[in-house]
Amino acid sequence: MVSYITNVAFKSVPRLSSKVTLPVFKSYLPNYILWSGAWVFGLGVYTEGWPLFQQTFFKHIPVFGKHWDPVLDPEDLPN
Repeated sequence: MVSYITNVAFKSVPRLSSKVTLPVFKSYLPNYILWSGAWVFGLGVYTEGWPLFQQTFFKHIPVFGKHWDPVLDPEDLPN
């Protein structure tokens, strides 16, 4: 004979908001900041060669924006 399960075979998971409190969040905050910075740096590395990103974002960075301005020799310019 086949035996059927009459009850639910799992337990409900407690709410996440009951485990995430302010002290717990403050303890994870340095990790969040570090990994967010690494993510932004990685995104910048992979999009540095794209002209759309150069013109839209990278040229407007205050200190390093001049790096993406094209510098051509005078003899290379068309007349």
